[in-house]
Amino acid sequence: MLSESPAAEPFLVVGGGVAGISAALDLARAGRCVHLVERGGELGGQTLHLDKLYPTDHCGFCPVWSEVRLCQSHPRITVHTWTRVARIEAGKGFQSAVLSHRPNFIDPQRCIFCGRCAPSCAENAVAPSAPHVYPPLYRIDPDRCTGCGACREVCPTGAIDLERPAKTETLRVQAVIWATGFEAADLSAAPELGFGSDPNIMQALAFEQWIAEAGPNRGRVVRHDGRTAREVAFIQCAGARDRRIGAQCNAVCCMHALKQARWVRRRNPQCRCTIFFTDLRTEGRGYEAYYRRAVLEDEGIELVRARPGLICPLPGGAAVAVKYEDTFAQKPAMARFDMVVLNGTLRAAIPDEDNKPLPDVAGGFIAAQGPAFRSCGFCKAPADVEAAAVQGSAAAMEILAEVGR
Repeated sequence: MLSESPAAEPFLVVGGGVAGISAALDLARAGRCVHLVERGGELGGQTLHLDKLYPTDHCGFCPVWSEVRLCQSHPRITVHTWTRVARIEAGKGFQSAVLSHRPNFIDPQRCIFCGRCAPSCAENAVAPSAPHVYPPLYRIDPDRCTGCGACREVCPTGAIDLERPAKTETLRVQAVIWATGFEAADLSAAPELGFGSDPNIMQALAFEQWIAEAGPNRGRVVRHDGRTAREVAFIQCAGARDRRIGAQCNAVCCMHALKQARWVRRRNPQCRCTIFFTDLRTEGRGYEAYYRRAVLEDEGIELVRARPGLICPLPGGAAVAVKYEDTFAQKPAMARFDMVVLNGTLRAAIPDEDNKPLPDVAGGFIAAQGPAFRSCGFCKAPADVEAAAVQGSAAAMEILAEVGR
């Protein structure tokens, strides 16, 4: 039975990335019950896809893993994965949040993690949970699953039920914190960037996983045809500061390119990296020193102040051409690269428009700062991992001071 006291209601945190985890843990440590909603299959957000974190160059997975385990084991935190917020309705001193749970086709009580289901799926819809998830199990992505039943036929424990329906749940919560993070932007509005015309023209997050030590190439810097990459270009503001895609600066891309170029050079000292930038921003503790180590002390990383106007594969797919204006010589130039990385293709992950949850969206970002609502992390404004964690904790403290007395 729901309590009639608003102060006894739990809090809702939407988004299981770094900002959402920080907010949920701080609320729980303050003695409040929290519902943490994540639309994907596990907590950690985009940070789980980062190989290294600047400016320390430490593993991206390790610091998030411990925080995720704390969330999963905390008695005051209820984690909802594969879940979206369908709508929120204001009440007297509380909010009614309707959650839509996508079906978990594999019963975690029956899954023995044998792995027979994954190779049977032609759509690659079956995959193991992330290493930080315990106990381990396999999951079926409902967005990819066609319902063919091949995985069900090979499951030895009968753990797979493809007929399991979606469920809705209504919660009464005291306040809501939006921490939905970011996602890759659609670059179809900027055909001059060449994305999709050649597999060696990649977005930055995909390139991060491509060269990761735990990725498909085990840290080797290679093209999609298997040849070692000798020349790699990083295109800054690709999709950012562009009214067709995103008018704002994404804040994190300069440091991201410096980090990736540095690790490309570490893994292959013969590979030369060129960063085409509009203006270089290194705002943060230790960021300027990182820039100096990455560029001023490494002759294999070159900075070119230019915004390329055309990126296209050369005939035969042997390389990629980048056309730009040489601002020092004040004349057009063209260069050949084995791979091109598009940096800046990020946008805030906001709730689906057809669901119409409550937050105000201004300029493509969640602007919820009213009574009983806060936003934090990249969905509020561009922020890197460190800033998102701080903002998550700040949002928790602000909301407690406002409504959590």
